[in-house]
Amino acid sequence: MSWNQEHNLPKKIYGTLFWSVPLLFLVSVFINSPLVFGLGVLFTFFILLNHFYLQYVSKKTTVFDEIEVIRMFPDDTRTITIPLENKGKLPVLNGEVSFTFYDYDGAIEVVGSDSINQESYSFPYSLLPLTRKKRNIEVKALKRGVAQIRTIEYTVHDLLKLSYLRLHYRDYFRREMIVYPTPMAINGLDQIVQQRQGDIPRQHSQHEDVMMTMGTREYTSGDPFNRVNWKASARTNSLQTKIYEKTTILNWTIVVNIYNKDRSKLTVRNLEEVLSHAAFLCQFATKHHISFELYINTRVPKFTFIHIPPANGKDHLMKALELLARVSKYTITTHPIEVLKTVKIRTGPNPFIFHLGSFSQEEDNLYREWKRTGATVYRVESNEDIGQVVPVGGGKNETMAN
Repeated sequence: MSWNQEHNLPKKIYGTLFWSVPLLFLVSVFINSPLVFGLGVLFTFFILLNHFYLQYVSKKTTVFDEIEVIRMFPDDTRTITIPLENKGKLPVLNGEVSFTFYDYDGAIEVVGSDSINQESYSFPYSLLPLTRKKRNIEVKALKRGVAQIRTIEYTVHDLLKLSYLRLHYRDYFRREMIVYPTPMAINGLDQIVQQRQGDIPRQHSQHEDVMMTMGTREYTSGDPFNRVNWKASARTNSLQTKIYEKTTILNWTIVVNIYNKDRSKLTVRNLEEVLSHAAFLCQFATKHHISFELYINTRVPKFTFIHIPPANGKDHLMKALELLARVSKYTITTHPIEVLKTVKIRTGPNPFIFHLGSFSQEEDNLYREWKRTGATVYRVESNEDIGQVVPVGGGKNETMAN
C-alpha cells in the first residue's frame, strides 16, 4: 500500500450509530418488531458500506509520474501536474488533494490561488473508475530559487460525506520548480574576448589538433613515427611528417565567493546580483564556445564547496544555472581562502580566473601571487545592476569598459 491512512469518524454521528445497532437488535427481540430489526440492519449496512468503500478506494488509488522537474526564469509561467489513478471499479466522488510547497525563498506562486497561506494548497479531485487523471496547476516564477512538492495528501469522503479517510502518500514523489537567476550584463567581457574563443588556430600555441592537418614537411629525427604521412612519402620518395593545426584551448575558472565577513549574516548582502552576474558569465562563455568550470564556497553534505568541472555547451550551461538557482541565502559558507587553495591545485599552470562576490585583501594577495606565476585574474564588481570587470592588482582607473 502506497498510503499512510488517517481515518476520521465524527464521534456524535458514528457514536450514536454504533450504540444504536445493538440496542435496536435487542429491542426488536423483546417487542418482536421486524421494523426495528430492519432499522438495525440498515444502520449496520450503512456502517459496513462506508468502511468498505473507504478501504477499497485507498487500496485502488495510486500515483503515477512521480517525478517532474520544471526549469524557468523569473516571470515565466509553467504548469505542474498532480497525477492520480483509480484502478478500482468504484468512483471517488468526494476527493480532495492537498500539498505543501517547500519554498524557503518565495520563488514560486500558484496563479489564481486565493489561499491565505501561500505554501499550502488544496482542491477537489474526483476520479471515475479505471481512469488516470492529471490536475494541471499553473505556477509563476517570482525570483531565483527552488521550490518543491515532496508529497501529497488525498482526502476521500464516504458516500454521505459524514466521515473521511486522509491518505498520506509515502512513496517517493517530487515536483521541483527551478528558477534560474536572471543574467545581468557585465561590462568589459567583450574586450577580454576580442575574437572568437574556443579552439582557435594560433601560430605559437603549444597544443595541436590531430583532426586538423595543415600539410606535410620533411621527416626529421625525433618526429613520432605515427605522424608519418605514407601517401605523401610514397609520392615524394622521402619520408613526410604530418603538420597539425595549432590551437588555443581556453578554459575559464569562475570563482563565486558568497562568504560574509559579518558572521551574523550567512551570505553576502548582494547575493542576487552576484549570482546574476555569474549566470551572465556562464552564458557569455557558452555563447563564445569557451569551456568553463564553476566554484561556489557553499557547504553541502561531505563537501566544503561546490564544483562543476570544465566543459562547454548548452547542457553544461544548464547545470551551472541550476547550481546557481539552488544557492540559498541561508546556506553555510566556507572561508574563500580554503577554497582558493584547492582551486590553485586543480587548475594547473596559467589559469584564467574570474572572481565574483566578496573580495578582501587576503584574496587580492593570493591572486597577485598567482599572477606572478602566469595566472590571468579578473574580478567582477557586482555593486550595480551592470557588473564591471576589473583586473586584479589594479584600481578603478584600470577598469575595463566597453
